Amino acid sequence: MITPTKANHLVPNNIYYHNALPNAPCTQGSLILPKGTNGEYYVFIPTVTDSLYNIYFTNPNSTRAPYDLLRCDVVDMKLNGGNGKVIEKDKILLQNIEISKVMMQACKHSNGRDWWLLKHGSSQNTIYRFLVTKDSIYGPYLQTFAQPIWDYVDLFGQSAFSKDGKKYAAVMGNNCKLFMADFDRCSGELSNPKIYNTPIDSTTVPYWDNQGILDSTSTGVCFSANGNYLYIARSFNIYQFEYGQSDSSLAWYRVKHSFDTTQAAFEDYGQLYRAPNNRIYIGKYGGSLTQFSTINNPDNKGVACGFCRKCFRIDTAQGGLTSPPNMPDYDLGADMGSICWPLANVDVQKEKVVAIYPNPASSFLIVESESLNQQANELSVFNLLGEEILNKKFKTTNSRYQIDVSHFKKGIYLLKVNEYVRKLVIE
Repeated sequence: MITPTKANHLVPNNIYYHNALPNAPCTQGSLILPKGTNGEYYVFIPTVTDSLYNIYFTNPNSTRAPYDLLRCDVVDMKLNGGNGKVIEKDKILLQNIEISKVMMQACKHSNGRDWWLLKHGSSQNTIYRFLVTKDSIYGPYLQTFAQPIWDYVDLFGQSAFSKDGKKYAAVMGNNCKLFMADFDRCSGELSNPKIYNTPIDSTTVPYWDNQGILDSTSTGVCFSANGNYLYIARSFNIYQFEYGQSDSSLAWYRVKHSFDTTQAAFEDYGQLYRAPNNRIYIGKYGGSLTQFSTINNPDNKGVACGFCRKCFRIDTAQGGLTSPPNMPDYDLGADMGSICWPLANVDVQKEKVVAIYPNPASSFLIVESESLNQQANELSVFNLLGEEILNKKFKTTNSRYQIDVSHFKKGIYLLKVNEYVRKLVIE
């Protein structure tokens, strides 16, 4: 037996050689974000260390196989004749922490320039978030919600942001729950979490139906462009959910029940993706066919949403299609209604708004404003008793100043920068 040696690949050795084809084994298995505007890109990959692989993946009696590594590499697409070259490798963002194979997505920061990357943990509904800038990656910061408790069927599932980036949703595996929350593009925090029970219907596979087996595996989730509806994929069913409708009997509509081709050729519905044309493309778990079914008018309620069987076709493609690529909304702009960052807006610049981020903070805090382009500035932090616990005088020439807050106790503070006051949360 020949033991494979470490090659020039972007995942650990054992998982690289686990499959005949070294591709991501599930949806949302990688994510690419621009590193500024100079042709460099971050490539984020959740995977498994060799040591954990040896514990779970090679054990025939194991009922689970978690990942425990989130890593990042940098590719420069200007090199290698325009084909790109890896220029930074093996930046470890999470290690020795069990994470899901699926549910990794990103959303633009309110400034329209940086990014928030969100990655779900395994089993417990813990969400790790990172602030991704052109110069660095900050985090992880984490939030844990009591529900849902995800099961270990973590080859299936997806997380998604609404088109405006202000709502977040996730589904995974066999627990038949939908997690939704509001998303703050300034702080990266999720709030107002809600848990919904999703419908459970038959598979229409006669063998399984005769045994009473129902379609309970959640594979995909996607918002409509207008933000009124959420679409959920199961292996054999597609649903539309009007989450603003309080009557659950009216909120759910079954868009498609059973196969979109013959039973023998059907490859199970998978990841959903809202394209720039606002149509939703329905991926598959299998990948031998070269067509996707689509939802052509997802902003419309009920049958008017326009399920279209195999309407996206690349019949001349070599090989098959599995799922649409895991892409965030690269075109999402700055949130002009937010004051967490001085945006490229004349009125905001005139007001010289002071922005602080990340907020909540745990290790560092950045203060940014055009008003800091002067020779002398003063920063003070007060607790809620009005006691000043930090005072600094500083100069800056780049509109930005960073302070260490790692020694602060968790809680709420008031931050004063010159004549401006902002609430600060330390977690």
